[in-house]
Amino acid sequence: MDIFNAYPDRPGDRPIHTPASGPPQTDRVPPAVYEAMGEAGIVEMFFAFYERLAESTIADMFPKSEKNRRKAAEKNASMFVFLFGGPHLFQQRHGPPMMRARHLPFVIDEAGRQEWLRCFRETLDEAPELFSMPAEHVEAVWKFVSDFSAWMVNAVDTKEEG
Repeated sequence: MDIFNAYPDRPGDRPIHTPASGPPQTDRVPPAVYEAMGEAGIVEMFFAFYERLAESTIADMFPKSEKNRRKAAEKNASMFVFLFGGPHLFQQRHGPPMMRARHLPFVIDEAGRQEWLRCFRETLDEAPELFSMPAEHVEAVWKFVSDFSAWMVNAVDTKEEG
């Protein structure tokens, strides 16, 4: 057993990296986001986000079928319901978040994070019009997601491994 790579079957067999910055230190998203969007609006936003991910350069990390993408989007949305000021749906349905641990089976490098962020940003930009997100809180959501996503990076970019 390689103690530095607890998931030896990860794609590419790349060792697990932990960002030096540690867990994110970021402001919470204002609860007005959940109040305006509700669970239904957040779920719809994540359906749109996952459809973008399915067409992205990191599509192989996400479910292939629309049915399974919808399930994954609903699960992710349940976490964001809480993050946007709503009830603890993720915890009630799936247990403790442990987001970094849940992502360890996937190789997530900075390039993948940037592609994920691109898809999220595109979805976020249309969120006020399509999903009732208060426009004045879009940048707070972006800051939270951008900061938090850095903690999900668990592999060094191959070009940095040199």
